[in-house]
Amino acid sequence: MTSNEPTAYPRFKRLITAHELYLFFSPTRDELAWVSDATDCDEHLLALLLMLKSYQRMGCFPKLEDVPEQVVEFVRRQVELPEGTLPVYQAEKTAKNHRGVIRKRVGVLYDQAQARRIAEQSIRKEAAAKNRPADLINIALEKVVEAGLELLAFSTFDAMASKVRREVNTATCDGIHGRISPAERAGLLRLLEEREADGTTLFNRLKKPAQGPSWSHFKRLTSRLEWVDGLGDTDVWMEGVASGKITDFAGEADAADVAELRDYKSVKRLALVACLVHKARMRVRDDLATMFCKRVATEIKKAKQELEEIRLAEREIVEALIGNYRTVLKGIDADGPAQAALAKAAAMTAEARQALDGLDEVAPLDEVAKRLDGEVSPALLALAKALVVQAGGLGAVTQTVERFGGFANQYEQIEKVSAHHGNFWEVLLYGQIGRDRAIMFDLADNLEFTATSEDGRVLDALAHAQRHQAARGEYITAFNEEGKEVDISFTTQNWRRAVLDKTRPGLFVRKHFEAMVFTALAEELRTGDVAVVGSEEYADWSKQLLAWEAVQEKLGAYLVEVGLAEAGETAEFDAKVFRWQLEDKLRNAAAAADAGYPDNEGLVIDWDLIESQFRHLMRVAVSVREGAISSSALLKRLRSGSKKNATYTAFREVGRVIRTVQLLRYLSDAPLRRRVTAATNKVESFNRFSQWIGFGNRGVIADNRPGRAGEGDEIQCPAHERGDFS
Repeated sequence: MTSNEPTAYPRFKRLITAHELYLFFSPTRDELAWVSDATDCDEHLLALLLMLKSYQRMGCFPKLEDVPEQVVEFVRRQVELPEGTLPVYQAEKTAKNHRGVIRKRVGVLYDQAQARRIAEQSIRKEAAAKNRPADLINIALEKVVEAGLELLAFSTFDAMASKVRREVNTATCDGIHGRISPAERAGLLRLLEEREADGTTLFNRLKKPAQGPSWSHFKRLTSRLEWVDGLGDTDVWMEGVASGKITDFAGEADAADVAELRDYKSVKRLALVACLVHKARMRVRDDLATMFCKRVATEIKKAKQELEEIRLAEREIVEALIGNYRTVLKGIDADGPAQAALAKAAAMTAEARQALDGLDEVAPLDEVAKRLDGEVSPALLALAKALVVQAGGLGAVTQTVERFGGFANQYEQIEKVSAHHGNFWEVLLYGQIGRDRAIMFDLADNLEFTATSEDGRVLDALAHAQRHQAARGEYITAFNEEGKEVDISFTTQNWRRAVLDKTRPGLFVRKHFEAMVFTALAEELRTGDVAVVGSEEYADWSKQLLAWEAVQEKLGAYLVEVGLAEAGETAEFDAKVFRWQLEDKLRNAAAAADAGYPDNEGLVIDWDLIESQFRHLMRVAVSVREGAISSSALLKRLRSGSKKNATYTAFREVGRVIRTVQLLRYLSDAPLRRRVTAATNKVESFNRFSQWIGFGNRGVIADNRPGRAGEGDEIQCPAHERGDFS
């Protein structure tokens, strides 16, 4: 039997505050007059009043002996009944009549048959995706309340949920069993029979989690991948089965041992083992992809550290170059030896210039001889001396450079500094990643990647690198098999500088191209722009979302649940209506807050983005509501700021609206602030409570193991799983 603690079934709190007693159990004058007219003794008056206030608070009639004494005493004092008065009925008929008049007063129908039908229909509908009895009971409770019917007893809901859940699970197991071929069934049964060298069965090997996704475990992970894939195509077996149901079945198999599984019927036994195999196949792919992403991140970190070390080492080189440059400048400055030599050379050449004054380049030889008239030797001697002096001045500069190691050495030092100018760590990455090159290519061969959008440039580049994996030269062609140039516009300017060589058009620098591809692939896996086929954490989330046609069928009920529409409303709900509703919510909340804070400005919401992504928003919300998408895939996609992920930015805008509305309500509503403060102070004694109520646990979602499934879900699920916009 399911406890009513994890469900929403109404019950009295263990601790009821004085404020709650006054707020929920104080009778009004009208109620007191009505009760007085309907009863003939103090005991009946107290009993009727307790049932009325309990029904108003909980929506059902509790047994009078279950009403806390604290509540009984409070109500008795409120109506000034004698001390010791007890709420009792001497006849069951009187109690039944009182329940009837209360139903009439509060306007609720008592139709257990109709309530049963509604509850069973809702449970059966949801049991295909949800497996926890508490979740199924909560759904049935909600539907019965929406219908305006009195709630059934909790035991009725519990028995109904167990019965329907058992029937749906049996049908699901039959479907899985029917999709497994006889040969594959025999292989699954061998897992329970065959033993390894240590005496344990292969089933234990299947249950045993793989070693952590570290680089040293790559071979073990790839061999495990080959082994579990050899058991069969589990995607075919699980066709049409909700991911949440698969997880629960796999968890049940994981919690059992071989002896316990033998007690199951053969169909269910095979179905549970098949689900465990399916999860094992997904998990090993997750581990391989995680290992790859972690390794690339580590190598990038090392490359950046190497760049920093080079910068520290180059600091001495830069200081030496600056000192050398200062010395050279002093040598050619106004007071330096080079300038002094130039001045002396100019004075020495004055005599030669005077002797040759007036002669042009085409003067005849006899005129030149007549002009010089025997003065050629002195003039040429003066000119030669001047050239020697001038050369000596320039030689002083050259000698200075030679003292610093020569021109070649100075050029080399300059190249070292300029090669790593800026944050150009990309050219150093291959030095780190090169030793893992073979393993990374093997990993890329073992996993099947697919783009989650129409942008497949990274995978095209990966395919090009794989085609030239055997190359060992410095360059590879930049053109693919079709003769088109491989598009690398997805990467940064630094990577393009590293990959492209201006002196070699039409070629890529091979080692930098490979490093660029692996880096881009790891980033796209992280953001969800590239998915791993058969994975869970790195799955293509768009494949798990419901089709828009299926969403439209369920959208009406979902809108009522989250407060965006009224029950029975037939008006069309589209992107414009969604935008208008959010605008109205924000406008009203802002107006209320602005009344007390007139200087509050600067709030901007991208309404056009919300409107344009309406279908995607509703597909995600309803898919979560129906349990069609795994939590890990959802979180990976919705916590990623990828430029290709418009749904992320749209949800961010909607979240800003809702958070702003709630914050404005908090700022302008003093009673709300008091209630929030009181509630948070009460629960602060729980260890690390803030992490329990924080959505996503900082981006880490643990497996939904049945034994631990309820630890945080009861706090997180009602608001986040439903996608409540109210």
